Amino acid sequence: MAQTIILSYLTASNGEGKFIQFMLGGREYLVFAPRELHRFYNQILAHFLAERSLPHRWKDAQSLEIEAPDLTVIGGGKFRVNMETKTLELWDDSQVYGRFDERGLAQRIGTTDHPWSGYIIQIV
Repeated sequence: MAQTIILSYLTASNGEGKFIQFMLGGREYLVFAPRELHRFYNQILAHFLAERSLPHRWKDAQSLEIEAPDLTVIGGGKFRVNMETKTLELWDDSQVYGRFDERGLAQRIGTTDHPWSGYIIQIV
């Protein structure tokens, strides 16, 4: 698998919130957002799509319609990152998209080009 791309909408060093895991154009993405910014997984995805001008629209207040045939959502979960202890905890699942695929995920996060590389990844 190609290197995982990690994006974070955190504005502080430490934080917690939700993340979504998906494939786009043959690349795996993990996008993290604090609760204060996005309460729902589809809002995180819409934020990502809007930044890249990828076609999508809200069918109603809760339903996101995506017009990117090469995008496949794998799942989502919650996270907590702590810069002092250099830990990233991942847990839970999305009611809409299901649980993230944890197989090999800790290793991919640990070796990606992101400030969290080298962190202790705890998946519970």
